[in-house]
Amino acid sequence: MKSAKVLLSALLCLGLAACGSDSSSTEPKGPTGEYSGTAVGFGGDVTVTLTLDNGTIKEAVIEGKDETPDVGQAAFEQLSGQLKEANSAEIDGVSGATFTSNAVKEAAAAALESAK
Repeated sequence: MKSAKVLLSALLCLGLAACGSDSSSTEPKGPTGEYSGTAVGFGGDVTVTLTLDNGTIKEAVIEGKDETPDVGQAAFEQLSGQLKEANSAEIDGVSGATFTSNAVKEAAAAALESAK
């Protein structure tokens, strides 16, 4: 009887250890790589290239050579930071650069969609 209790205890411990292990920690949680999207801003096309690591935005590069240098292009750095912080295309944007901000949101959403 005592050996049956020991065996049962050992099996229970092994079962709990197997259930408690997190095998998902080594599995990817999302896409990895570079994904781009383009939308029309104030002066022309705005392209957002997102670098994803397991679904997390690690880098956001915004290009739009025809956007107004002092307004739209000046907002790129702030918009890039917002994309990384939000880890989403759902960002606030930059006041005074509404058309550019909307294009960045749309282009980032397209990039994330292509990553799916």
